[in-house]
Amino acid sequence: MQTAGALLAVGCASVFVLGCGASDKNAHEALGKGPKTVDEAGPSGPVELTDPAARLLTGEPATPSPPVLTGCGIDSGYAGDEFCILPPPPDKGFQLHYGPSNYDDPDEVAKYLIEAGGETNQFLPATAGNTEDVYYYGRQYRMRPGSHHLIVSEASGSTGAIIGAGRRLGGTQNPAKDNPGQGTSPENVGVGIPLKANAPLSLSLHYFNSTDHALLKEVWVNFWYVDADKVTQEAKEIFIWAQGTPLDPGLKETVTGTWPITDSGRVLTMYGHRHSNNVRFSAYRTRGGDKELVYDDYTWEDPTVFEFNSETVNPEPVPGANRPGGHSGILDLQVGDVLSWQCDVENKRSVQISFGENEAATSEMCILVGDAIGPALLGISRPPTSGN
Repeated sequence: MQTAGALLAVGCASVFVLGCGASDKNAHEALGKGPKTVDEAGPSGPVELTDPAARLLTGEPATPSPPVLTGCGIDSGYAGDEFCILPPPPDKGFQLHYGPSNYDDPDEVAKYLIEAGGETNQFLPATAGNTEDVYYYGRQYRMRPGSHHLIVSEASGSTGAIIGAGRRLGGTQNPAKDNPGQGTSPENVGVGIPLKANAPLSLSLHYFNSTDHALLKEVWVNFWYVDADKVTQEAKEIFIWAQGTPLDPGLKETVTGTWPITDSGRVLTMYGHRHSNNVRFSAYRTRGGDKELVYDDYTWEDPTVFEFNSETVNPEPVPGANRPGGHSGILDLQVGDVLSWQCDVENKRSVQISFGENEAATSEMCILVGDAIGPALLGISRPPTSGN
């Protein structure tokens, strides 16, 4: 099996960049079962290369829908082949891929296996696939079963921390996520995020195998370019952390974070990153004493990602209803507002649960994540200023 000549291996971790010059035929070969053209049917139908943010530049409406899993026609023998996606055309974006370069080589596949009950955390070096300075916004994430989180940061070296490893470029806890995923709105035309040519990147990858059999560790991320001449609004990643304390068996705890708003702007997307002991994640915007529940979710392993714009209507949040709900319309931020979020944690285990470690079963996290325009929402929970 030949791998594509346009693949760029970065470091010794087998993180590849696809789409920066590779043909679609070569991309299929690189994923282990080629050649195949993009208009041939994969396991679930034709493969479609679609920028999730494309309509932001045209103003065309779109119907909200979950990410499509069309696969790439691969047959690895492991769960999750349908999550594979091809890279964007070379002039429209690039792909980061972590996983085997040849599914027919048992030794190559073995490098990416995680056995039953296993858990791994990795910080891996990579390089952005753009050869010139660009703007991007559309991102597509696909992760095989067993993948707990993926974080892409702009950082040199192969190590880093969840906070402080460099500017966040994107991430997911969902097995499949398109960002944006809800179409378009007039106020979002011209949104973009800058990225330097061939920028050094760091990938944080967390895998957790709760099954009784081996799983294949593999992720794909597509970055889609935005025409720099049409970018009028710069988006930034939200990643603000609330710190909790260890929790003994049988006890409950509510972990709360706050973030005072010192620059005006608005939230584009929002979700809560947490682990398996979390029973509810909620977030609020407080303005002039009025505290509004803007995000409410109860599913830790596949958290709901809400988008806030003039055309998206989200389910109304109802505390205790045990279903996701969120603010509808533009979620603006004004100087003097406070964003707050909380995690309701229950320890139903026989051991103490720590806080801030990566173990999904025996440790917890409480992090507000998403995209925003305006204020920098990155760091550790801050106390609100007096009067808020």
